[in-house]
Amino acid sequence: MNFIKSPKFLIFLIVVVNFLGYGIVFPILPLLTEQYGGDPIISGFLIAIFSLMQVISMPILGRLSDRYGRKPMLLFSLWGTVFSFALMGLTHSIFWLMVARIIDGISGGNLSIAQAYIADVTDKKGRAGGMGVLAAGISVGFIFGPLWGGFFSKISLAAPFIAATILTVISVLLTQFFLPESVSKQEFSYEKKHFSFAAFWRHITEPVMLILYATNLFLFWAQSGVFTTMSLFAKDVLGMTVAGVSLLFAFGGILSALIQGFAIGKVVARVSEEKIFIVSAIIGVVGFAIMARGSNWILFTLGITIFSIGNSFLMPVITSLVSEKSSEHEQGGNMGLLQSFGSVGRIFGPIAAGFLYETISPFTPSVMGAVIMVIILGFGVKLFVSSSKS
Repeated sequence: MNFIKSPKFLIFLIVVVNFLGYGIVFPILPLLTEQYGGDPIISGFLIAIFSLMQVISMPILGRLSDRYGRKPMLLFSLWGTVFSFALMGLTHSIFWLMVARIIDGISGGNLSIAQAYIADVTDKKGRAGGMGVLAAGISVGFIFGPLWGGFFSKISLAAPFIAATILTVISVLLTQFFLPESVSKQEFSYEKKHFSFAAFWRHITEPVMLILYATNLFLFWAQSGVFTTMSLFAKDVLGMTVAGVSLLFAFGGILSALIQGFAIGKVVARVSEEKIFIVSAIIGVVGFAIMARGSNWILFTLGITIFSIGNSFLMPVITSLVSEKSSEHEQGGNMGLLQSFGSVGRIFGPIAAGFLYETISPFTPSVMGAVIMVIILGFGVKLFVSSSKS
């Protein structure tokens, strides 16, 4: 049982809990919104408001973790998730669902802090592998989130959030008592003298960093748009139940966890991150294109499988590149900026997908995803050219 006290395991668990909620929200929240009298556009706004709050909060929390330490900020974010899950499980109102999403969005920027923690405890050679483990935690959350939601939704659509509240409290206790601080005394001393919020904003205008930030924005735009409407698509087009949709989400999560947990580190050791970026984007285009033609569950599952493979390599590569190009004094702030751009994508993705789904066709969110992945492919080519010149 000593592994429970391992810092990397605890960081992994924090990310799992964070994205467990994410995995619950995508298949359950649109149905819960309909139950309370809403529609797909409102469910898109409920998912997007979380990301809007994170756009503001994540760079701030990440930078504060540079100054005051990773552990205090992680605990703050976990307690916010506890209150959010509890409120979502107890309310019967769209208004209070919105309040719960706002609370979680403001406090829940722990992915950037977790990434900064891994950057603190790994060297450059092992960083992509470390970020891959965190990405595997995201995937595990997506695996168990839908399964969790499918299992507890047999009681009620609110029950998954009550159960998730209990799990998050356990994560809080483990973090409080067993997670050591990763920021060194020397770094605390440096930050005490030089701490500034303004300094790290200059990275937004640096061409390479801007490409990486924009890639995260578009990637999450495409991903969250399709995931937001997937439960509705499965019900309306494929004729699937909540349990069936949960299995679709879980399958993609399992595939991603295996790739990110075991393959990404080995591949990065042999192939440049810029080349992996380009190939992953091409795979993503193909996956979304197949989903856009997925009028039956076999074709749609094939599309999800292909996209999940590309996405599983692309996400940790983006994070690793940002970390490598950041000074040790700005890991938390820059990771926060990266995730903030991703949250902008999570704002527009669900809203755009909900609108397209409602007004044009259930297939248009996947078409949107394919177009966005072509844009990301262009970013990858630009990165490769830039790295070749340097």
